[in-house]
Formats: sequence, structure tokens, C-alpha cells
Amino acid sequence: MAEPVEFVVKKLPYDLSSHGGLALVGRLFKRINLPAMIDPQYPVRGGIANSDIIKCYLALLTLGKNDFEAVEGFRSQRFAHQALGLRAVPSSATLRQRFDAMGTQWSELADQINRAVLGLHINGAPIDFGALPTGHLPLDIDTFVMDQSDTAKEGVSWTYAGVDGYCPIALYLGTRGYCLELDLRAGSQHSACESEYNIERALGTACAVSSAPLLLRADSGFARGT
Repeated sequence: MAEPVEFVVKKLPYDLSSHGGLALVGRLFKRINLPAMIDPQYPVRGGIANSDIIKCYLALLTLGKNDFEAVEGFRSQRFAHQALGLRAVPSSATLRQRFDAMGTQWSELADQINRAVLGLHINGAPIDFGALPTGHLPLDIDTFVMDQSDTAKEGVSWTYAGVDGYCPIALYLGTRGYCLELDLRAGSQHSACESEYNIERALGTACAVSSAPLLLRADSGFARGT
């Protein structure tokens, strides 16, 4: 039997973080100048700026977290402050209250932020979304099932996959998986039902970030009502 390796344990003079990717998220916030996009349009008389509120929540989403309580982890994490360029971190209660009050008004911000990020240039060149050999940029639309069996959440219903759940609709631009639209929908909603609204929004974003000819690709489930 081999002898165990003797490891040397040292205390580092700096902090480590399991969320190193937030540095890239913060870089994008800086590139699109998120505060200038949000704060003049949604000013506050006192307290935390709305741009910091939105920065925190978007950062949580990139970590796969959508509950307001998760922001408490940022409050004592100096790295999150520095990486995201935060002037202050809201409490979970403040985050919830601000979204309850402003959520409807902020609904259009998702498109604005998405267009700003996807319209960035890298080394002087626009983002390469991945075109087809024909030169067309595909815009793929489809639904998928989120299994929510044995839950009583709002909107959970019988899906085409034979389980209770949700049936979100998603649209992706190009061959490299850039998501333009992701809409949570009731499980029993037909794929084509109201999909024209998702397509309209995604087409607007696609045309804003690329001049290539578009090719909308959908399966036969979208033939009804489109």
C-alpha cells in the first residue's frame, strides 16, 4: 500500500470565491453601462439604486438561483461587490419589495439588456452567432417540458410528455445557442398558442443584433395558429 501524500497547508493572503464567473458578468455590465441604462429611467429618492438591484438579481440568475433570499450570500462577499461593481447589496426583503413594486415596469428591460449584450463587439468584430452554410442565421423555436409532478404550483398542468409540469417556449439565434426568448408557460398550453408574440419579440432582437438573413425553424407543432 502506498504511503499517503503529505500536503502542505497554507493560508493565502487573499480570499477565494466559488463564483469566479461573476467577474465576467460584471465586465458585461460595465461594457453595456447598465447604470446609465437603468438609473435615469428609474430613479430612486433614497436607498439602493435600481441598477444595483437588477445587477444583483441578474448575477443570481447566472448562478442558477432565482430566489430572493440567495442575495444574502452577496452581502458578506467582498468579491461579489468588486466583480459586479456594486455600490450596495440589497437585503432579500428589499430585493423582493423592489421587484414587487417595479416588476411590471421592468418587463421591457430584459430585451434592452439582451440587445445591448448581443450587440457588443469583440476585438472590433460583432459576435459570430453561427450562420448556416447558406449564409442564413437560424432562429429556432421549440417548447420543452419541466416536470413538476406532485406539486401544486400555479400553472402546473398535464403536458404532452405525459407528466404534470410547465411547458416553456424558447427561441435560439444561430448555431451556438444564443437564447433570445424563454417564456414560462402552463403545461397544458399548446406549442403554437400565442407563440406569435414570442416570435415577434425574438425577431426584433435578432434584426437589431445581426444583419444576416434569418431562417425561422420550427417543428410541425407550430403549424396551428402561426
